[in-house]
Amino acid sequence: MTGRSKDRARLGALLVLIIGAGLLGFMLIVDREVVDVGDLFLVLAAVVFTAVGALIVARSDGNRIGWVVSSTGLALLASGVLGFLGDQGSVTASALGGVLWFSFLFLVGLLMFWFPTGQPVSPRWRWVGWTGFLFEIVSLSAIVSEELCVDGGDDACRVWVANPIGIPGVPNPEYGPLSGLTFAVLAVFVLLSVVSLIVRSVRARGVERLQIKWFLFAVLFVLAGILLQEALGDLVTVPETLWGLMFGLSIMTLPIAIGVAVLRYRLYEIDRIISRTVSYTVVVVVLAAIYVAAVTWLTSLLPDQSQLVVAATTLGVATLFNPLRRRVQIWWIAASTGLGMTPRR
Repeated sequence: MTGRSKDRARLGALLVLIIGAGLLGFMLIVDREVVDVGDLFLVLAAVVFTAVGALIVARSDGNRIGWVVSSTGLALLASGVLGFLGDQGSVTASALGGVLWFSFLFLVGLLMFWFPTGQPVSPRWRWVGWTGFLFEIVSLSAIVSEELCVDGGDDACRVWVANPIGIPGVPNPEYGPLSGLTFAVLAVFVLLSVVSLIVRSVRARGVERLQIKWFLFAVLFVLAGILLQEALGDLVTVPETLWGLMFGLSIMTLPIAIGVAVLRYRLYEIDRIISRTVSYTVVVVVLAAIYVAAVTWLTSLLPDQSQLVVAATTLGVATLFNPLRRRVQIWWIAASTGLGMTPRR
């Protein structure tokens, strides 16, 4: 093993130890009656982020994506600890938890900006990265700001407290006079990071194109979960625990997809995964629409037989699953062929 390989192995091992220490500390201080399943899955997602990042650092030669992924996981872990301490009455922890949330947004933007090579799409884009680091510096100044906000609204802070480690004259970047600049820099950085990823995907060929496919698939999966919650939140009564579970599981797809893309493990399976995801999503949506429409219509006709209607409709929808799945797969093969993709069942 070369000296560089040993260094990467030590760094990976160090990050794994940090994961274990952070998770152990979190579990020791968390009251199980307060934290729900969704919170625990977010902690698990943070662990997966950090572990995947450690693996990339240990096995990839100089790719900075591993450090960004690990930092994202550690930011999630630390924000969870600070959030719990804030619930227990620690004013400083409650206020500084927002700083780590800003850091999480910065790291996600940096991930889009550097993925998958760990470098900007071209030298002319380097200033975008410096814009992101400027935002991070401004947001981290909250740690030493003169005052901390413990009860913030959409436009202004309702309750201020003195920062025990604050420096007189340093403004709060979230609600102070620099808040407009802070959010403007963040918006510019994230937007340009998305644009750079689009530019990179258009230029990419071969392996890099497949790597970006994995990343975009995970991002779209997370966005689909968020949009589903927003669309159905007011229409269907779903326990908050289930929404938290779905969000935590969807977040975990990001580090897993990044790990597959950067380490190139089963890289060429992405077309098969996309095909099956699209097919089964369409099938589930169509069957759900049929089920709701059938139950609503039959219940209005037979109000005294509602249980029988539900049972019969469920059985009927179940018999439609395989025929509909085959038709959707045929449609997807035809559509993906027309788009120049590699169709797979």
